[in-house]
Amino acid sequence: MAKARGMTLIEVGIALAVAGLMLALAIPAMNTVTRAQLRQKTGQLAGGVRALYGAAAIGGRTCRLTFDLDVNAYWSECAKTNVRLDREGERSQNGARVATRDEDLAADTGREGMTAEEREKQALAQKSAFTPSGEIPRTELGPSVKITDVWVQHQPERYTSGKAYLYFWSSGLTESASIHLAQADDVYSILVAPLTGRAKVVGQRVDAPEQRQ
Repeated sequence: MAKARGMTLIEVGIALAVAGLMLALAIPAMNTVTRAQLRQKTGQLAGGVRALYGAAAIGGRTCRLTFDLDVNAYWSECAKTNVRLDREGERSQNGARVATRDEDLAADTGREGMTAEEREKQALAQKSAFTPSGEIPRTELGPSVKITDVWVQHQPERYTSGKAYLYFWSSGLTESASIHLAQADDVYSILVAPLTGRAKVVGQRVDAPEQRQ
């Protein structure tokens, strides 16, 4: 009966070298798959920006692309009429948008003792409210690709949590914006041109030219 023998140091070394070579070949392949997924989801979002730009102009109404950074999703919303942004601008705190007084008033439907002026403002706010539209259905990016931050022209700062809105008007205008998506260490950017609605995809982190650092 033959006596079993263990692996020699040379055989162990060869096995480790083969395993190391296989790992070295696998890592670039995994990185390629990762970047392909990030590129695909970034391109899909950029296409949505262009589509909503055209839909707002053709439909003669104000629409917006809503980003929910907390749940890593986005979708389109439109109002029945043209809507102007509040002259006072948005408020933010710690990289998140703070709801406006009109939004709080429109949502506060059960409050009693409202004055006639408050009821009038509430009716106006509800009339110009945005509702989900069919142009861009709710799209969740999943656990791998993440919307890291959004900057839009009307914002006081870059948002990293909460909701952000990119507006489109029937006049054929939108806002300058930079949207960043990431997967692991890879980052892609979408830069939106306000006059044409063009959404440029860049394979690295880039801010909009108008963005304040």
